[in-house]
Amino acid sequence: MSIPSELAEVESKPAGSARVRDLLPQQSRRKLVAIAGGPNCGKSTLFNKLTGLRQKVANYPGVTVEKKGGLCALRSGRVVELLDLPGTYSLRPGSPDEVVVRDVLLGVQADTPLPDLTLLVLDATCLDRQLYLCMQLMEIGRPVVVALNMMDTARDEGLDIDAGLLSRALGAPVVPISARTGSGIAQLRDAMDREIPPPRPVTRLLPEPLRDGAERVARVLPLAGPLAALSRFHVAMALLLDEGEDDSLIRAVPIPARREVMSVRAELDAGIPEWRSHEPIGHYHAIEELIRKATLRVKPEVSLRERIDRVLTHRVLGPLIFVLLMAVVFQSVFMWATPIMNAIDSGVSALGRFIAPALPVGPIRSLVVDGVIAGVGAVVTFVPQIAILFLFISLMEDSGYLARGAFIMDRLMRGVGLSGRAFIPLLSSFACAIPGIMATRTIDNRRDRLTTILIAPFMSCSARLPVYALLIGAFIPNRSVGFLSLPGLVLFSLYVLGILAAVLVAWALKRTALRGSRPLYVMELPPYRVPSWRSVLITVRDRAGLFVQKAGTVILAVSIVLWFLASYPRNSGQVRPLEKRLEAVEDGAAQAKARGSVAEASAKRTEATQLENEIAGVSLRDSFAGRAGRLIEPAIAPLGFDWKIGIALLSSFAAREVMVSTMATVYNLGDADQTSVSLREKLRHAENPSGGKAYSPLMAVSLMVFFVLACQCMSTVAVVRRETNSWRWPIFMVVMMNALAWIASFAVYQGGKLMGLG
Repeated sequence: MSIPSELAEVESKPAGSARVRDLLPQQSRRKLVAIAGGPNCGKSTLFNKLTGLRQKVANYPGVTVEKKGGLCALRSGRVVELLDLPGTYSLRPGSPDEVVVRDVLLGVQADTPLPDLTLLVLDATCLDRQLYLCMQLMEIGRPVVVALNMMDTARDEGLDIDAGLLSRALGAPVVPISARTGSGIAQLRDAMDREIPPPRPVTRLLPEPLRDGAERVARVLPLAGPLAALSRFHVAMALLLDEGEDDSLIRAVPIPARREVMSVRAELDAGIPEWRSHEPIGHYHAIEELIRKATLRVKPEVSLRERIDRVLTHRVLGPLIFVLLMAVVFQSVFMWATPIMNAIDSGVSALGRFIAPALPVGPIRSLVVDGVIAGVGAVVTFVPQIAILFLFISLMEDSGYLARGAFIMDRLMRGVGLSGRAFIPLLSSFACAIPGIMATRTIDNRRDRLTTILIAPFMSCSARLPVYALLIGAFIPNRSVGFLSLPGLVLFSLYVLGILAAVLVAWALKRTALRGSRPLYVMELPPYRVPSWRSVLITVRDRAGLFVQKAGTVILAVSIVLWFLASYPRNSGQVRPLEKRLEAVEDGAAQAKARGSVAEASAKRTEATQLENEIAGVSLRDSFAGRAGRLIEPAIAPLGFDWKIGIALLSSFAAREVMVSTMATVYNLGDADQTSVSLREKLRHAENPSGGKAYSPLMAVSLMVFFVLACQCMSTVAVVRRETNSWRWPIFMVVMMNALAWIASFAVYQGGKLMGLG
């Protein structure tokens, strides 16, 4: 395909001769390949196939967009660096993810050099929606390799694609592949290993004023700098079409060029209505012609995919299947994880018993055993459940079923004034509310976005799962209800409660403070695919690894702080005599063991344990944490909580899962039970001052309901403040959620007592 002669010079010559290699940091001389593509095109599966375990995950500077990189070995022996970009349909950004994609591909993203090559992944089953991004990449003037993915699925759907014709038309290598099966991956590696010339831009029709304006901007662009290695005409078009006035792209050009951009925009606004729409319209004319020539569809009357969708997206059967599937997921989370959790729990207890005798009696031993090991170990115990939960989520996402979930949920959300577009942010919030809230930037309507932000924290995030698992394991009997286990049913009910609370709050907000029209939602259902186990397991590893990393940083720090608050100020008048007695008893136990007197040594160890717990009890009652817990006890006593749970509630405002490590610290410091007994056993057998059971199953249900509904994560509050640019909405959210949590827990506990369940 050719381009208009008047644009040929502008399109074909970059603004400067700066080599990309010169833009890279001195310490990194590997070829940098950016993997781009639309959502659900199999891009991440291909990334995992090419990199294997040679990956690292971080964030781009200044934003919470995930930066995923890895190394790929080519058949020539060269190693290239791969960068997996977020999915996007266009280089005209409408969300933070899409801004990052554009900035990386144009070389203006901080901390990321301009890629040497763009590996563009296209879904062969829906080229009409994916080629727009391809056309835009052709115009950048940088080398591109096209990976035509899901060719096996396309053939199954009766679609025949001429990859050679596509390659000739685009002026770039086009490699048919299947990232799931590995077909074509070797040929793709070879294409990446070659020196690829810049592609030729595809012809498009533009209004004369828009073309002239772009040429005016192109002439004032600098001959050096981050944009110098790109097509000046494309950079000019990107600057004109971008609707942000303080955007990273406009900041990358000098002030004279910015003024010219603003001047041309003003002229176009005055002369051509909706002038920005002419750019995609021109591309789609070329796309239609290209698809007509390069593809042949021999479609069966009704494909297997359509027959499956008739069931899974059915108005009645679809929601029932979705709910049943999620119930099975939560059943499996408990059934599969319990043996592994018990093994980790025993290992943590054994580690504490092994290290304790090697440390002197006093603060050092207490810090290591009761603070660090007990605090961090109690949270790490729940890694198996988090890994299994993400295993199922990854399987559903990789198979294409999660998109059907969004379609099903659209009907429910429209009933409360939202659309299925809110489903992905809310689903992301099951991992963590922070990325879920950030994902609301894809929602165009301000009121809908604000409503979604305010209800996202109701989704039970992974930080709540350790709390649920602790309380369910301690107080909910492990018996069956029909074909379901009671613990799994309770866990599923907690997630449903959070969803129902979010729906009710959204319904109320959309009819009061955030009233607005019901939005329309158009979505794309990806083809069904057999999940790639390699890709799924890498995702599980990454997500579980992030949780463990958090346990090694935030939770470790909080555990040490809580140990200090639970241990000081020390009542030396009572504690020091007890510590001297403990030293004498431990010496006696060691001597008895040396003499071979097993019974005497065992009795001495029992006496030592009782003294340790007596010391801990005295310290905890008089500590800063103990005083704070007793201070709020009158407010939480009607919910069934005592001052020890009050300490845990206060600490959980740093991070919800810290509640588990706090209880472990509190009960290693103040319980009269044996240190080898797990935290669940300690809670189950804890006694109140009168000698009765301190906690009951009713209290556990009340506490879990509180955790479902309360807003306890300060990081979430900070993100809401940043996203809404106001303190009004985060304060409203905290007050609303915590008031709702207190009322619901009060109703559960007091109602249960009236029914004789206490």
